[in-house]
Amino acid sequence: MLSKLPLIGRILGIAFGIVGVIIFILIPFSEEGDNVYAGFYVDYGIYLSIAAVIIAILSFVLALVVNPQGLIGVGIGLGTILVIGSISYFTADGSDYTDYKEVTENTSLLVSAMLTSFYILFAGAILSIVYSLVSRVFK
Repeated sequence: MLSKLPLIGRILGIAFGIVGVIIFILIPFSEEGDNVYAGFYVDYGIYLSIAAVIIAILSFVLALVVNPQGLIGVGIGLGTILVIGSISYFTADGSDYTDYKEVTENTSLLVSAMLTSFYILFAGAILSIVYSLVSRVFK
């Protein structure tokens, strides 16, 4: 069963992605003033993000069960996610909810936090690529 987890994860990721694309395509086709798909799209993204965090935490626990010697690496990864999530949430600004229909201040705050965490993770990924290229040149 554990060997099939990557395949199951890939299939779920593709399925959730297809649903997200379909909802995104439906947004322009909704009636003027009745943009129900946009609100659902935002909620869908928030629920998927929460599910991704839960899955990440469960994968850390599973990694501990499989390889107890990797406790330091798992702790660093979990701590990093918690720090990025905390920074994103506490620096988020949900004040633009008045610009949208059917969007609450809490929803706007969560979207802002998710965007901030995406920006932090994207910058970290770019920095790690640059570091890898530079270190390869000097070796």
